[in-house]
Amino acid sequence: MSTTTAVESVQSANSAFELNYLLAALEMGKADESVLRYMQFMAQALPLKALTFVHVLPKVDLYVTDLNQNMKHLFDNFQHQDEVQKNMEQEVLKYLDENDGPKVHYSTRQGNPLEEVLQEARLSGADLLVVGQRSGTGNHGILARNLVRKSTGNSLIVPEQSKAQLKTIVVPVDFSPYSLRALKAAIALNKQLVEKAKIICVNVFELPAVFSYKVRNSYEALKVVMEEDRKAAFQDFINTYAKDEAIEIDLIEQGYGNVGAYLLQYCEDKKADLIVLGAKGHSKVELLLLGSVTEKLLMLNQNIPTLVVK
Repeated sequence: MSTTTAVESVQSANSAFELNYLLAALEMGKADESVLRYMQFMAQALPLKALTFVHVLPKVDLYVTDLNQNMKHLFDNFQHQDEVQKNMEQEVLKYLDENDGPKVHYSTRQGNPLEEVLQEARLSGADLLVVGQRSGTGNHGILARNLVRKSTGNSLIVPEQSKAQLKTIVVPVDFSPYSLRALKAAIALNKQLVEKAKIICVNVFELPAVFSYKVRNSYEALKVVMEEDRKAAFQDFINTYAKDEAIEIDLIEQGYGNVGAYLLQYCEDKKADLIVLGAKGHSKVELLLLGSVTEKLLMLNQNIPTLVVK
């Protein structure tokens, strides 16, 4: 990485992360319950200014030769959109009080769910796009990892089985600018919370093959040396970028398998309420490169809300 690129990456990581305006995609189905509970919690836990709920309808085919039939399609479509929006309002008002809290808006669109939600997010300028994820399918009509990959902004995936609370935040750290961005976001989010959460930064390390060392260096001795060295580097990282913050640090030794699986197990063991990850970057190419760890976590995770920061 060049000096210029490194500086730009750090500047990006240090940019302000504030949640004032949230956009939540609703499918008008069972998966919405977790999203609405989480939005209710966030409206109480954060000084939010506005919330928008969006639902995407299938695109209506208007290529009808008969003008009267065409007009009827249009009229029926407008009626259906109005009915859907009223249903959406009724569901939202079960969880949110429009007279006490952030302003609530509604939007209905037509077309491809993924593309329309992303378009709404871009046009609205929302600080965070929130989408639910059904248990067992990784599906919302929108695959979570596809949405996160294509989104130009921050995204929060709320699994169907997740809890609407925020007591423990886990930030996987690999010392890259992307994980630094995630750490900064977690700290900024915590400062906005009415009741502060515990932040844990975790790093996964892998021991070199034992046969590459002299016979007298046992596996356990090598592990101790590696852990001490990694912990010292980890502490330097925290002291450099989050010196005055109350942050716990932890290490995981990687065995066989994908790092994402180890991280998910760690988060479940720690009863994490939120995982914060940094995506690869902002360029058109980097937006498609979530990284194998993020991809694996989004694919495996069925219980813990995951915030992906860009």
